[in-house]
Amino acid sequence: MRLIVAIFFLPILAVAQDWRQPVSLSNQRVSTYLEAYATVEGENPASLDKVLYFLDKLSDKRKKFKNEQTFLRHVFLKTHQQFLKEYKVYTTFNDLLGEGNYNCLTATALYALILEHLGFEYEIIETNYHIFLLAETSYGQVLLESTDPLEGFVIKPQQIERKISHYRQNPSVDSNHNKISYQFKASLYNSVGLEGVHGLLYYNLAVDAYNKQDLVSTVNYLEKARSFYQSQRLEEFSEIVLLTVLESKIKTDIKEKLLRKIRSIKDRELRIVASTRIF
Repeated sequence: MRLIVAIFFLPILAVAQDWRQPVSLSNQRVSTYLEAYATVEGENPASLDKVLYFLDKLSDKRKKFKNEQTFLRHVFLKTHQQFLKEYKVYTTFNDLLGEGNYNCLTATALYALILEHLGFEYEIIETNYHIFLLAETSYGQVLLESTDPLEGFVIKPQQIERKISHYRQNPSVDSNHNKISYQFKASLYNSVGLEGVHGLLYYNLAVDAYNKQDLVSTVNYLEKARSFYQSQRLEEFSEIVLLTVLESKIKTDIKEKLLRKIRSIKDRELRIVASTRIF
């Protein structure tokens, strides 16, 4: 029986200055990643002007807040109001910009770029079926759950610990009991940078293509994901795709081409995993 693969969907140096002063050191970096995320599908991206204007307004607004934690709460709520309109499991960053459709990955990607622009120290954490943000303020750590506009801004240490404990348990997001969802062998709890998020956006497209039985697109997206992101997630998914291609009835020449690509991806992942185990 065919598996339905569940889709889930770098710390930055703190700035040693008055936190209320606008930070513009990373504007070009943010613009570059905005465009990269929006063009993951290879199509013309939605306009980035709205996001860039929003970032400038936030920079101006921060002077009006007494401390960075209240400012960050304002950022969290305003981002939801401006951009995050409707949660959908299968969506892209370009959909978020153009239509307001989002999932935990695309919304987290947007929040990460906003934090980058504003100069906050932050960390992007991926688990098996979810991704979230931890930001540092002078008043303590803040957890940002991008899919929860009402209770997704968490500041109490005990609540943050409970949230993280829950994420580490890796509950499956698939509630459809008529499907067989893949359960990861690994228990993922990794810190990923903006480059890793870029790879995960491709990974989600690969998963979506796989669930639509489009094996050619699956492998192509998986290959692109590997260019930006390395994880046991890719190794396990590559194994699923490899077995599916072997059992498929696609043309022999296409099958052989896909198998070569998958094996190349798997070989590179295995080398990376091996290197991380050498002390």
